Amino acid sequence: MPKHDLSPEVTLWTDARHAPLASELMNLMGSALKPIGVGGPPVAEVSQLAKELGCEPHDDLRKLLVDRPATYLLLSSLERVTPDDLYAAADQNTTVLTLEPIASDLQGLSAALKLESGSRSTSRILQAPAFNQSPGFLSAADPNELLGDRRAIRFTSDGRPEHGSLFARLFDAWLTVLSFTMMPETIDASLVGQVNEPPEDLRAMAGSLLAHARMPGANAALLEVTDSAGQTGRVLRVHGDNALLRITDSAYTLQNPAGDMLDEATAPGPSGFADMLAAQWRRLLDQPNYAASSEHAQPKSDAMACCLACLLSIRTGQPESPEKLMEMNR
Repeated sequence: MPKHDLSPEVTLWTDARHAPLASELMNLMGSALKPIGVGGPPVAEVSQLAKELGCEPHDDLRKLLVDRPATYLLLSSLERVTPDDLYAAADQNTTVLTLEPIASDLQGLSAALKLESGSRSTSRILQAPAFNQSPGFLSAADPNELLGDRRAIRFTSDGRPEHGSLFARLFDAWLTVLSFTMMPETIDASLVGQVNEPPEDLRAMAGSLLAHARMPGANAALLEVTDSAGQTGRVLRVHGDNALLRITDSAYTLQNPAGDMLDEATAPGPSGFADMLAAQWRRLLDQPNYAASSEHAQPKSDAMACCLACLLSIRTGQPESPEKLMEMNR
C-alpha cells in the first residue's frame, strides 16, 4: 500500500491570496499528509488548489468538516470561519493549524481556550509558524538561568502580507518575549505605514509596528514587526546581566559579557515561509505532544493583553497597561 494512503488526513481552508501558499506547503509535506478536502470562498484560486490536490472545492467549512473529517485542519485564512466551525473540528478531535490568531480580544480567546479543555482535550489549535517551535529556538538549551536578572529584549519579525498578518506576527512576538520576562507594566506603541487612521481592532492593523515595553525588575523590551518586508525572518536578542542570547529561525548563540562563546548551534534552516510552516508541522507529526508545554492558557492570555495594549497605545498616543486591560475583562 502506498505510504500516502497511511498518512494522516488533512482538510485545507484557504482564500485567493493564500491558495498558492497552501499549494507550496502541501508540496513540501509530500506523502506525509493526505489531503481529503479543500474549501474556501468560491474563487478560481481555491478551485485550482482543489483540482491540484484531487479534491472537490467546498465553500461551507462546517459541512466540509462533517463530510470530510480529518486529523488536521489547515486554516491559511479565517475568511468565512466561525466559532461553530472550530467547535465542529474539536468535536471530531481535529488538530487545527492556523496562520492567524483565532481570536482578537480577550473574551474570544477565553472561549477558544475553553474549546481546548474538558471533553475536547484531545483537540488543539496551534498558530504556525510559532517562533518558539522554530529550529533555531528549539536548538537552544534553556538559557534563562545563565542570562541573569536584568534583561533588555529585542524581537524583530519581518514578513509579507500573504505570510501572516501584522496581528499574527505581534501575537507570536509577545508569546516569545514573555517567555523571558514578566508582564509589562506599560507598553508604548506606534504604527507606521499602510493605514491613515488608527485601526479599531487588531485584525485591521497593517504596516510596521514598533513597541517599547517596561517590565518590573528593570527589564525592558523592544518589538518591531512588519507585514510589508521583502522576506520573512525573525530575530530575538536577550541581553542579560551575565550573557547575551541571540536566536534566529535557524540558529542561536550565547555569549558572556567578555564575548566568549558559551554555546551555539545551527539547525537546518527554513528557506522561506512555507518551509517554516512545514518544519513545525513535521515536528508535530513526529512528536504529536511536542507543543503541550508552550500552549498553556496564561501565556496566550498575557500575549493577547499585550497586543491589545499596543492597539490602545496606537489609538491614544500614550503608554498603556496590559494588566489593566485584563482586569477590565475579568
